[in-house]
This record gives sequence, structure tokens and C-alpha cells, in this order.
Amino acid sequence: MNIKDNRLEFLAHIASLYYDQNKTQQEIADITGITRSAISRALDEAREKGVIQITVNYPWRTVSELEDTLQAKFNLKAVRVLKSGEKTNADVLRGLGKLAAEFFSSEVTDHSVIGISWGTLLYQTIRAIEKKSLPGVEVLQLVGGTGAEKGSTIGPLLAPMMAERLDCNCRFMNAPMITKSFEITNFLMQEPVVKETLEKAKEVDIALVGIGALDLSIYNPYRLGYVTAEEVNEMRAAGAVGDVCGYHFSVDGKVLDLDVNRRIVHVGLDVMKNMDKVIGIAGGLIKAEAILGAMSGRLINVLVTDETAALEILRLKGLMDDRPGKK
Repeated sequence: MNIKDNRLEFLAHIASLYYDQNKTQQEIADITGITRSAISRALDEAREKGVIQITVNYPWRTVSELEDTLQAKFNLKAVRVLKSGEKTNADVLRGLGKLAAEFFSSEVTDHSVIGISWGTLLYQTIRAIEKKSLPGVEVLQLVGGTGAEKGSTIGPLLAPMMAERLDCNCRFMNAPMITKSFEITNFLMQEPVVKETLEKAKEVDIALVGIGALDLSIYNPYRLGYVTAEEVNEMRAAGAVGDVCGYHFSVDGKVLDLDVNRRIVHVGLDVMKNMDKVIGIAGGLIKAEAILGAMSGRLINVLVTDETAALEILRLKGLMDDRPGKK
């Protein structure tokens, strides 16, 4: 193998760590013992030499009729509805992430203050955002989390991931998401790091948030050990269908007075509702009720979803014929 082949193999290795394994440039530098600036140059060289072959399924088809209907019905600032077709679940997740990333990138400016909550689709979105240098931007984590939860989660890491993507700074609330009592939550929210982040959140002009459904198979606070199945059942009995940034709501958008809400370290609801653009990302039949509640309660004002969820939302609102073949 000649020197040229060795170089190409090296570039392919760096590219694989970065694109396939989603390692940051700093992580790759730590792994290889090479400086971060050298890693950046290697990635540029890999692109120039065609080592990196990225298949982009773009444009992802959207359903304009459903977008127009949802935007008008719920008075949203924008809607993106992915054409589901015969896509696999993985393709739908990737497609929703790309649509959200496209909208986000069109809105972010050199001085944006960005809010990030938790969610698998937020991870997909961040991965789909083109890397750029926006040192004037600041990213804030909107919901507390230590990263040491009982289950596997990347929630607390999303704000740093976004900051790395945009080459900017971030603030995050290094605190349990749900405490054992309101008194503990109130104490934590006075801690300097948390308090400063909460105050900065008043400046957020664009936020990416996950819309959670209370189904035990996907409800993060349950999977991570913050709440028990009994507590989730109590919330559902009280009418809760989903959550956004730790606020649990009914299908008609009413934020419910639940004990768990008072025990969550998160931004104030009044702050969240004053954010210019809150992009809610969720798809699938299982999320339809939660999406409907989030829109009805004005917890989000930009929606990125898929055709399956959109049709179910309209059916739930009585705007869609639910006869077989019409759903």
C-alpha cells in the first residue's frame, strides 16, 4: 500500500468516526491523538477527494394539503408533513429530522438563542443540521437532567451536541429532571447554574422540543426511572395525553395540575409560550393525541410531523372521515 492509499484510508477512518459514529471533532481528536484543527482539515480533505459519499434523500416529499389544513386550523406559524408512503420507521425518523433541520436552518441567525428539550427526533434533527460556525449563538437546555439516569438517554447531551454543530456556547441545567418533592425542585431552581439558564431562557427565539406521549413503551420519564407505572396511570386517568418540556396536558391543550409537573426542573410555561418559534417534532399514530394537545394548548407553534399522525389528528378533531380507506 502506497502513501496515497494510506492517506485515503486515514481520511476514511476519520470520516467514519464523524459521520457514521457521530463522534464530535474533539472526541475524534482524543481518540486519535491529533489536534481538533487537524481533524477539521482532514474532514475537509475527505470531502474534496470524494472519500465521503453521502446519500441524501432530498427533497423529502411533503403533503401540502395537510400542511395547509393544520396550519389554518391551529393557527400555526409553519407546518411540515412528511409523506409517509412505504417508508420504514427508521426512514420516517430520519425524514422528520431532515425536515425539522431544514426549517430550523432557515430561521436561525448569527445571534439566535436556541432552546433544546429532549427527544429521539431532536437527535435526528441535530445530526441533519449542516455544520457551521455561529459563535454569537447560544444553546440552552430547557429541561433538567444529569445524564446519569437509570436508563440510557442522550437527553442532557443534546444541547452540547447542538453547540458543537454550530460551534457556539451552551448552558444546561445539571439537575434531576423530576425530583421527589416540590421543595427539592424549588431549591434546585435557585442554584446559580440553573437560575442563570432559566433567566437566559427568556431570550430564546427558536426552540426544538419533543412531544411526548404517555404510552409506557415510549414515555421517557418512565423509562428513565423518574416516575412509576402507577404514577403514569394516574396522570392518564387525570386526562393527560402527552408532555412538552415537562408540562403534561390534555387532548384539548389544558396544562394539568399534576404533582409531577411541580417536581420537574424546567423553564416556566409563560416563558415557553413567549418564545417566537417553538418547533415540535413528533410522528406516528401513537403521538397523534399528544400532538393535538400540544397544538391546542399553544405549547408549540411550528409542527413537523408525518402523514400518519396528521391524518389521525384531523380524525380526532372530527375533520376527517374515519371510514375504512378514508383515514
